[in-house]
Amino acid sequence: MASPFGVLVCLLIVLPQILAISSPIDEIAPLKTCQFPCMIEVNLHLFLHQFVDGPNNPNRNEETLLQASFPFGFGTTIVHDWTLTETTNSRDTVVARVQGVHVQACLTKPNRWYTTHNIEFQQGRLAGSTLQVMGITAGLESGQWSIVGGTGQFIMAQGIISFTNHPASTFEDGIKELNIRVRFTRDITQAA
Repeated sequence: MASPFGVLVCLLIVLPQILAISSPIDEIAPLKTCQFPCMIEVNLHLFLHQFVDGPNNPNRNEETLLQASFPFGFGTTIVHDWTLTETTNSRDTVVARVQGVHVQACLTKPNRWYTTHNIEFQQGRLAGSTLQVMGITAGLESGQWSIVGGTGQFIMAQGIISFTNHPASTFEDGIKELNIRVRFTRDITQAA
């Protein structure tokens, strides 16, 4: 039989090794630096210019790919390459292009256009960066689209684009005023 002194010596030698293996997670020391870069929020105010498809619209920036015969045009598909400027004047410098598709996605109501597109910035520090956007353009005066991703400066982007039909809109130039609120992860390789 082992003496109490022998048991104590054995415990003093073995116990630290056992505790090191079975240490609970909440007792692990936190990292001195954050593994994930901070989120940054940017607010942009831009104007979207939509020149609708049609034979009498030579400046159009969308094209109907499929004209469906279902009620309310359900299934009609249009590809677009809209432009974004800093003012309501479509001739101003194009800040970004809005490239994607919109589909009439409702059998019971007109003008329920599901849209998905990439906004690719062309000017300044955001040049080459993109936002991936989706939502409904419902023929309403205002609405929102979700920002579901991004590239370049907008890594891991999320946010919302609130849009309003602008009073300066015409049949030829459907202008939407966009308020873009986007949060994204700062690229630490570019920040260094």
